[in-house]
Amino acid sequence: MFVSTPLPPVRIVTPRGRLVVLAIICLVIAVLGVIVYLVNPQEPLNIILGAAAVGVFGIGGGFSLVGQFRRSTLLAADEDGIRIEGRVSVPWSAVERIGTTQTAVGIRLRDPKAVADAAPGIYPLEDLKARRAATGWDLTFDERLLGRPPREAAAALRARQPS
Repeated sequence: MFVSTPLPPVRIVTPRGRLVVLAIICLVIAVLGVIVYLVNPQEPLNIILGAAAVGVFGIGGGFSLVGQFRRSTLLAADEDGIRIEGRVSVPWSAVERIGTTQTAVGIRLRDPKAVADAAPGIYPLEDLKARRAATGWDLTFDERLLGRPPREAAAALRARQPS
């Protein structure tokens, strides 16, 4: 008896190399803040600079980086459709086609208004129409955000699209 197993979801994650570099920079500045404080803890300027460095780069940078790491999934595709940045769901019935340009993956929608209504602050209808007029695609995702060649990303998304 043949039992088909569902395909795993496709996740396209933005490369995290820059976030790692940013995390290292924040850590170094926070450590320098501690060192500045420890050099002369009685000096008010050292206390202020040390606390500012640890607060802004250590604590603030840490919270910011954790949020960015969690939001680094650019596109996720499963049997229901495509989820963009974890915020906007586009059902497969709304996707007309998926393709590429030289430097990006493009998604053409059957009805751009549906996505604009679902996420008016993120994808205004006027922007979707302007992008379609300029590129032929309603949504485009640049290669530098994909972390892989556009053809490979488009093929992975199309593989999840029901026929």
